[in-house]
Amino acid sequence: MLVVTTISLSKGFQAWKDMVHASEDKLKEYGMTFIFAGTEANDDSKLHTVIHFESEEHLKRFHQDEELTRIRAEAGAIVETGTFTPITESAFTNYPSAMTLK
Repeated sequence: MLVVTTISLSKGFQAWKDMVHASEDKLKEYGMTFIFAGTEANDDSKLHTVIHFESEEHLKRFHQDEELTRIRAEAGAIVETGTFTPITESAFTNYPSAMTLK
């Protein structure tokens, strides 16, 4: 399942990105793959992501993980500002999977 998220960051994108890379095992545990993650061009505190979760159950477990919530907050994610919007299964991308954004 795809989920579009937004959240405010108090420490900017790099701190959040470093936390994601340090949390790779947790991401795998929750069946999470970031399709896209980036901040607004003129505001490093406004993060937008598209995340693939292997199932709705994985998403629920992610939301219930208090330790990961604490880690995200320490990295500057203002957790209470986060929105998670599930996307229909008929979504698609024409972006070549062999290419990656840096």
